Amino acid sequence: MRDVERESDGISSAVRSPNHGSYSNNGSDFISSLPDAILQHILSYIPTKYAIRTSALSKRWKHVWCETPTLSFHNSDISHHPNSISKTLTTFTSPKITSFHIDVSFNNSTLLTPSHVHSWIELAVSRHADIMSLIIIGSDNNVFPDFFFTNSYVKQLTLGLGHIGHFSYLDMIPKCTVLWTSLRNLTLECCALPDESLANILSGCPVLESLSLLFCEELHHLDLSKSVNLTRLEVICLFLGGPLKIVAPHIHYLKLIECHEPSTLVDVSSLTNATFSLSHIGRITEVDDFHQDMVLKMLEKLQNVEKLSIGQIVPQVLSVAELRGLPFPQLQAKSLTVRMMLVRSVIPGLARLLQNSPGLQMLTVNTIYYKGIEDAELDRHLRTQGLNPDRCWRLKYGDFPTTEQTYSSSSHGVVTKLARSKDVVSFIKLVLKNSKTVDTMVLRLDGYLNATEYQKLLQMVPPFTRNKNVRARGQAKRLLNVLKIIP
Repeated sequence: MRDVERESDGISSAVRSPNHGSYSNNGSDFISSLPDAILQHILSYIPTKYAIRTSALSKRWKHVWCETPTLSFHNSDISHHPNSISKTLTTFTSPKITSFHIDVSFNNSTLLTPSHVHSWIELAVSRHADIMSLIIIGSDNNVFPDFFFTNSYVKQLTLGLGHIGHFSYLDMIPKCTVLWTSLRNLTLECCALPDESLANILSGCPVLESLSLLFCEELHHLDLSKSVNLTRLEVICLFLGGPLKIVAPHIHYLKLIECHEPSTLVDVSSLTNATFSLSHIGRITEVDDFHQDMVLKMLEKLQNVEKLSIGQIVPQVLSVAELRGLPFPQLQAKSLTVRMMLVRSVIPGLARLLQNSPGLQMLTVNTIYYKGIEDAELDRHLRTQGLNPDRCWRLKYGDFPTTEQTYSSSSHGVVTKLARSKDVVSFIKLVLKNSKTVDTMVLRLDGYLNATEYQKLLQMVPPFTRNKNVRARGQAKRLLNVLKIIP
């Protein structure tokens, strides 16, 4: 917000002070001499309350904001002055709204009422807003008026009934038939979304191309088979209700970042680009197998995608499955991106992915620290399968460090990185050993190595990037055409 204030203050001072270069050689005000359309375009980038303030600069500016094609209100702007905002909007004269955004909360300390919000939504609908974002918290389930659900002009819509981290979400249940005939991009976030409610919404969006479900509850079955234009699906952290069943035969892009357990992909037969990650594995018990079977089934459904990204916890689950000897599907991916720590608990799974990707051309590794499955829990599970953890980790994949050996956490939550350059070199060698086709590798270290270790790494990697094969002990040595390391 400070940045926005500085931007607004900059507009004011630029109008008033010749030191800002806003005056021409003859002393006239250059900014004020610009056409209204350009001034309104500039004002469209700042919250409405700051745009309104420019009306006090001079007579020239008094009515400029009134035809600015965007309106944006935040809770801190309007919670104690809703009547003033409503009165001010009576002077808003733009015949067309391109973007309308409100983010408000109802509580005991605010003067804001649903009737205020309804009147603002009505204004946006009546001015044929193309883009609408409505985040409304703390009201009842009838926060959206019925007329809102019949709109033939909105093309991009975001609806939310909560904030991330606060789990008292309200139901997103339209009380009437939905008819959003021009809507192409829909985001629903922080709400309870029963199957029948989403079905009602989707049935009224005949040209929908992109759907994002962020932190939603109570959704069990997502059937997009009738949404023939919908090619992009994003699902992030569904809560409650068990795994989600997804039927989406027309989508080309899928992003799944899930809590507790993976979804079940029933039909994603047109998929070409997929991202899959687990943000939390759920409670670990004596019989927990970290959803190995479900993750492998997910991978099987993704076997035909050309661009695959996996991250957080998934590589660990795949490693345990590999050590147990579970079968992996053959993958058709040409590009693979992995978000992972360069630690032993992810190495077996990644090695198997490389072995089972005969057409892989590019590997991107983003090294990140995250709260994954603890090494002790992984070892415990391997013992329940009659396996020796130490022998399993080292037998085929080398002596990579554990998470605890790579990252040290203090009682204050500070994470110290203890990574070594030689482990990065060992990782590059492992990639070359387990893939016959990868010729481009990108390592985004994100501070994984300190300055000293990074310099050591730069001295060690040139032999991996020659443009022609060299002989080593009579064997042809696998080399990379491109090795890009980003510190």
